[in-house]
Amino acid sequence: MESSNGERALAGVNTSKELISLLESIVEKYNTLTLDKNIEYGEKGKDPKQFKANAKINFDKGNSIWLVDVSSSFRSDRIKGKEFDIEHLKKIFQKLGMDVKAYFILPDNAKEKDIKDLRVFEQHIISKDKVTYFDGAMLMSNFRNLLEQKATQQIQQGQRSNLLGKSGEEILYQTFNNKNNVEIWNNPNNYITQSSNYSLFKTVVNKLTPEIGKITFSRALNSYDTQELKIVRTATNKTYGMPKTDIIISLSDSHNHLYDFNVSVKQPKSTKRKITVHEGSVERLLNDLKHSLPINSKFNDPKMFNQLSTALIDFQLNGSKAKMDSKNLEFLNTNLSELNKWLIDYFVFGINNSYLNKNQQANTLLIFNPETGNCKVSLVNEAEEALLNIRKATFNTPFSWTYPSKKRGKKIQIKSPTLL
Repeated sequence: MESSNGERALAGVNTSKELISLLESIVEKYNTLTLDKNIEYGEKGKDPKQFKANAKINFDKGNSIWLVDVSSSFRSDRIKGKEFDIEHLKKIFQKLGMDVKAYFILPDNAKEKDIKDLRVFEQHIISKDKVTYFDGAMLMSNFRNLLEQKATQQIQQGQRSNLLGKSGEEILYQTFNNKNNVEIWNNPNNYITQSSNYSLFKTVVNKLTPEIGKITFSRALNSYDTQELKIVRTATNKTYGMPKTDIIISLSDSHNHLYDFNVSVKQPKSTKRKITVHEGSVERLLNDLKHSLPINSKFNDPKMFNQLSTALIDFQLNGSKAKMDSKNLEFLNTNLSELNKWLIDYFVFGINNSYLNKNQQANTLLIFNPETGNCKVSLVNEAEEALLNIRKATFNTPFSWTYPSKKRGKKIQIKSPTLL
């Protein structure tokens, strides 16, 4: 059904509001950015308001700016008009010595045809087989990721990883507390309501509750919510490892079925880097293992368990395989892989960790792709299968074992492949 001119106009206004709201939230986080909204410029001696764009993002490093133009739909005649403005805006800023890039954006819930046309346009930009003054074309959620990656480039690695990790939690939290997403889900032909994170909402819901139908309630909780604290991060937790759950998502449908998911959120610096999934003492791990060993495990034999304890404590004390006693190293290389499934559950999801309550143990792993902003959602059994079949690392487990900075001899740190 074709929308009326009034509906299209309202969709355009709402799309612009969504974009500006998204950009304001990012600029507020990073003091390296400033934002100019609804800019108007003109050539010297001409109409000073002839050329327009929805936003100009200013970076404090390298005299760099990004121009951003948004539309509620993809129409070739509209693009040509925007190209004209962007061409001249670029010339104006380049004369001032600016490094200028420009991006064309659609809302996450754009029509499928518009998204397909956007992808074709994006490929023309990449291949440079057509004249265009845009440097990229994408959905709002992908642009958010691109901008955050750019904003954190000059930040030190550890701090950058923390910022990007928290950003992943924030966007998931915002997504499932965004009433627009529920409205769009229940009425997908409603293109007046716009969203900058609907694609994430749709991906997660389709994965976790494909049968849900109409959604009557959506909420996300994080560890900073005061109204109903379900994830508590305390000093005690820090001693034995932080909760694996970052966000609790709650959904209900028209049949009053309630769905709860405890989600561990990861956003690596790059797709090739490993992600930290666990930090804690070997003593804590061994105590939890002792009380949750699989029935058929060889480590139910006290002698075998003592050998395992000696070898793992040896690794913790030395912090590397190279400095371990050779017999202990051989023992772990030969035997530890029997516990790979248990280790995946424990390190990634917090299952069998006696210091984590049921809300702090995760049942879902969500990993953001740092290159695109898209995500992969895995349930426990899916993560188990993927990691059990991956190329083995330290001690023939799926993980790389090391120690946290300045905590050699006291704790171990476990890193996992990204599974993207």
